[in-house]
Formats: sequence, C-alpha cells, structure tokens
Amino acid sequence: MIDLDRDPDTCVRFDRHAVYLGTPGARQDCPATALGRTEALLVQPVSGTRDRAASTARVTRNTTDHSYRATAPGLAVTGSYGADRKTVERILTGAGLPAAGAAATPDSPAAGTRANRPAAAAALPADATSFQGKGFDRCAAPSGGQMQAWKDASPYGAVGVYIGGVNAGCGVTVDANWMQTQYDAGWKYFPVYVGPQASADAGSCGGTCDVIDDPAADGAASARDAVRAAGSLGLPAGSVLYYNMEHYDAQHGAVVTAFLESWTRTVHELGFRSGAYGSLSSLVTDLVDAAQGGGYLAPDVIDFAKWDDNATTDEPKIPAALWADHQRIKQYSGDLTQTHGGVTLNIDVDQLDVGAGGTQPPVQKDTALAWSGATTVENGAAAELGATLTEKDGGAAVTGREVALSLGSGDAAQGCTAKTDAEGRAACTVDSVKQPLTADATLPVAASFAGDDAYKASKTQATVRLQYVTGRAFGLSATVPLPLLPVTVDPTPDTGDVRSAAAATVTPACAPSVSTPVLSADALCAEVATTTGPGTATSTASVGAARIGIAGLPVVEVSGLTATSASSCAEQKGSTSLTLKIAGVVVDVPDTPDHTIDLGLARLVVNEQKRTDHGLEVTAVHLTGPTGLDVTVGAARSAAHHCAA
Repeated sequence: MIDLDRDPDTCVRFDRHAVYLGTPGARQDCPATALGRTEALLVQPVSGTRDRAASTARVTRNTTDHSYRATAPGLAVTGSYGADRKTVERILTGAGLPAAGAAATPDSPAAGTRANRPAAAAALPADATSFQGKGFDRCAAPSGGQMQAWKDASPYGAVGVYIGGVNAGCGVTVDANWMQTQYDAGWKYFPVYVGPQASADAGSCGGTCDVIDDPAADGAASARDAVRAAGSLGLPAGSVLYYNMEHYDAQHGAVVTAFLESWTRTVHELGFRSGAYGSLSSLVTDLVDAAQGGGYLAPDVIDFAKWDDNATTDEPKIPAALWADHQRIKQYSGDLTQTHGGVTLNIDVDQLDVGAGGTQPPVQKDTALAWSGATTVENGAAAELGATLTEKDGGAAVTGREVALSLGSGDAAQGCTAKTDAEGRAACTVDSVKQPLTADATLPVAASFAGDDAYKASKTQATVRLQYVTGRAFGLSATVPLPLLPVTVDPTPDTGDVRSAAAATVTPACAPSVSTPVLSADALCAEVATTTGPGTATSTASVGAARIGIAGLPVVEVSGLTATSASSCAEQKGSTSLTLKIAGVVVDVPDTPDHTIDLGLARLVVNEQKRTDHGLEVTAVHLTGPTGLDVTVGAARSAAHHCAA
C-alpha cells in the first residue's frame, strides 16, 4: 500500500500489484516504458461538486482495457485486473461499491490516474500529430512545469502520450487540459495505445500482458476504444493513433498483421489515421512483407524501434516506396536519463517525420441484419436469439457491435443483447421462454443495431415457430345400429381437443355411469395434462368397469381399464392396462399393441395404437363390426407440434 500524499513522486502503475492512496503527483518518477496489466487499485479523493458521477456510488467496467471505474461521495477508485478480475470485484463490493452489477462496456473511461477525465473535449488543431524533428516518450507524462522546462532547453518538440489500452502499465496520465496547454506551448504529439499483445511475454511485458484472442474482433475493439480515448483528450479526426506492438516471435506474425489490419480499417472508419509501433525485426518485417504482397491495408505511419543512436527515419530494411510521404517515426534510443532546464526525466527518444496526411471524414456505411437465431422455440426451455450484421454493400461482417435481440411482442416480449463476433453474428440466450400460444403458433423475433460513427442503424424482423402439444381423452363412445332402437353414446366424459404451450390440466367431471340396453359402464374419467421444458401432453382415460352385450356376439367385459398416451418432440409412448373377459372367461392380453380377437361377426382390438407425426392415439378396447358397429372404451391421444428439425 502506497500513500501518494507522503510519496507524491511515486509512479502509479497498473502492471504490478499495489494499492495507491491519494492523488497521483504531477512529477511521477516513472520509467520510460511500463507494460502489462494486473490487479491494482488507485483510491483518490474527488470533490463532489466537481464530479457529479461521485454523488452516488456507481461502478462501470471497461472490458477492453480491463479496468473498473468506481465513484462515490468524495472519492474515485480505479481498479485494474489481469487474470483475476474477481478479486478486484470482491474488493470493490466489500467497500460498498456495486462492482458485481457494473455495466460491462468498453465505453467506460480507461484505467488511469486522472480522476476527472471528460468523455469528450474541444478538439485540438488538425496538426496536433504532425511534426518533423526530435521527440521523446515515457510511461507517465511530465508535469506542466517539466514540459515547459524541456520546451525551453531540450532539442525535443514532440512527446509521446499514452492514451489507453489494456497493457498501458502507467495508465493514462494526461487529460484534455494538459493536452491543450502543451499544444499551446508548442508541443506536438504521437498518441500511443497499448492494447493486447502477440504473447504474454512479448517485448517488455514480462509475462503479464493481455494477449490477442480474436485478431479481427480485438483489433476493431481496440481501435474503437482508442478513438474514444483520443476524443476525450481533444485529439481531432485525422490525428494519427499509434498501436504499440511489442517485439514478438515469428510464429505470431500472421495474428499480428491480421490484428493491425482490423485496427487500421476501424481507425479509418472513425476518421483517424493509423500508426503502428514495433521492432524492426518483428513488426516492421511482417508489415513490409504484407504491404509488398498486395491487398493488405497497412498502417498510415510506421514507428519502428532501432536503438542505434542514428536520428534518421531512413532504414534499409524498409523499402523507400513504403511509408514514403512523411509517414515514419524511428525510436533511435531508449531508457535514457536526460536533464534539460534543470529537469531530469527517464525517456526513449524518437525522430519524427510525420506530415499532416489526410483521411476522409467518417462515412457511415449501410448495414443489413439477418436473423440467424433459433427457428423454433419452446416454453420453459432456453432459446438462442441471434442475428448477423453485415455491410449492405459487399456483405463484409461488421464486428464488435452491440445488437439488441427480442422474442415475442408487447408485455410478453423477452430479449437480450450481444456483440457481433468475427463473422458478424451476435447471439445470446433467453434462459426460459415464456410466450403465449397464438392461432398459428408463431412468434415475432427482431434484431436491431443502433448504429455508430462508422455504420448506419439497421433492424430486421422474422417469425419463429413455438412448440406446442395437443391431446384428447374420453371414457366411452358407441354407435350400435340396432334395427329398431339404434344406440349412440357421445364421448363421455370428454376433455375435448386440448391445445397448449404451457403447463395445464384439463379434467372434466367423471361420469359415474353410462347405461343403455346393450352396454353399460361405471366410473368413467378423462384427463389431459401438459407440461413445459420439455413440452409434453399426457392424455389418460379410465373406466372402472364396462359391459358390452350385443345380440349375436359374446359378452365383452372389462374392468380396471386405463389408456394413456404421452407425446413430446423427443418421444411418444402409450399403454393400456385392463382385465378382459369374453363370454365370462378371462382372456390373457399381451403387453404388445394391437392385440386382435376375432368375435365372428365383429372384431375386437385391445391396446390399439396409431402413430401420427410426433403423436400417438391409444384405444384400450375397440369393437367394430358390420353396418357401422363401433364401440370405444378408453381413448387417449396426444401429439407434439412444431418440433425442431
């Protein structure tokens, strides 16, 4: 734990474990370079009247540079994290700062040492990053007094300032006021962003650097974060933003060049120019090869490290035709301690030849959204919502953008948000679908992209199918065409046709008895029960006892009868249980379906089963004969609909 009031010259660094208390000093004693990101905290006082965000406890998380920003009455906390985000979250939560609910967004301020940094600032003049001559860079920016002393006495006219990135070890130590003041004093800038690296131990990382995971998505996300940071410091459109890529081994070359192409493309889309810093033996070699191969979008300015004490941007390993129009910086020495005007600083030194250049103003590209999520959903189950965002002209994937996705409409609408991946697809999950069943069993789905500086808004709508089930059960029905007095029994008791996408039970009142001259039955019941997750319909019919006595046929008696049919999209199954007597003799009935008994003038089927598409009809006892004789005892049917392919 370090008390900054007691040691104001301490370098506040986020590449080593530490807790800093107090306001960082204006003259931090920092090394020229500090890279990496680990768990560290800076707790500093702020004035509640000057920082409205501090009037109540509030926490945001920058997912791009791995930092938390917490404010509460009288204080501001910046927490950085490497592999152990939960520890920082736990510390903040324990202090009454709601880190667990922090919005995960790259829009939050990057981890740094300025407690009051505006989200946007008045733009500096267009030549803020144009300069020919000597410059220097260091991890933490010098104070205003130190800058003035060096302006008067040193050979330097440009200064490298770190504007953000997950691996910026000292964080961001400048604000818009500092930038404006130093520009007015005659300084120019080369802004440096230190995002994910090729490997954890690249260059000066020492094993703690965050690494590139997805080159296209990470490059675009870093570019957007850098442009936001540049805007907060007053750097105007057209400024060169330099990506710091530490020295890496040869096997990482393809990842790095893909990353920097995505960085450059996105920086251009947002109206800025792209720069890249790296070693001559790794980054520059790979960029030269890529640029000469054709079809590669190279950075506008190359900043290469070659510590030979030769202050020139000419370099034999860089073809004269590449980066030829005032598009080079050379870091020609480093880790130097120099004194000018009585002020001593540890620095790296650079030779700049950077012209005004030019970029087209950002032009929003038309976009198109297409639904790519589930086409069938089921109540009570999870559902993936998804859409793919592309450029309308050419179909290129639009990466790293937030898409809002919804299922259903009105009060029943369910939704979530997700960012597009390298293929432009955004997908998120609704944990448990809860939607009403409509007449056609379909639901509206929608996706929308709000647009940004580079891309226009777009939206799409589609329909998906909602799985549902149906069922019906009844105890008895009969058509007996007697010559003088035909007998007809409507289905009794009857659930009717049940259609549901929710959990429900339909149970009509049981019928105590049915009595006709040729048949009778007692204790007749029917039920259809539906469930969700998975959607299942279970239909059950039961009859305590039934007797069928028709002239010319043996008497048929059943007791303890139950017929069941259960259907889901996964399976359909049915069963019948009963005791059967024919002419007073108990008949052994096998468990297999469709057991048929020939009664001479009629046909008796026990456990009759008919399969339909994802459905099953079960009839416990079915007696049929000539002239339309048809008696059913115990009928149950069920089916599932809109099953996923």
